[in-house]
Amino acid sequence: MIKKKTKYNIMGNISDNTASKICNNLLNNVFKICKDDSSLKFFRKDFESRTIWLYILQAHFENKTINIEQLARAIATTSTISKPTLRLILDNALHKKFLRFDKSKKDLRSVNITLEDITIKEFKEWCVERSKWFNISKNFQ
Repeated sequence: MIKKKTKYNIMGNISDNTASKICNNLLNNVFKICKDDSSLKFFRKDFESRTIWLYILQAHFENKTINIEQLARAIATTSTISKPTLRLILDNALHKKFLRFDKSKKDLRSVNITLEDITIKEFKEWCVERSKWFNISKNFQ
């Protein structure tokens, strides 16, 4: 009988020792980020903020614009966050200079959300560090 290969077979290749090292690295990263006043700390503080962050990052890296209404609709599939709470998180990120609001040239009633360079830089540095831990370029592509 031939065994079907599933998407979960790769997990069987990770030893307990490797999994433990990854957990330790993730915990060390959490403690390091908690000490900083960075966009990583700001956006990773809770599920809603992290989801907002990932949607805005995704739009940025796909060279798409995202406005508050689009973000609210996207987040509604994963969270029950209210629009005032969404706006509060975005306003706090604006105040910390992690993002900015730009008037849409297509629709003057709409405001696009644009990431500041520091937020992009911190995310990319975080990704480089994570990719080293997981050997993403070798094992998972």
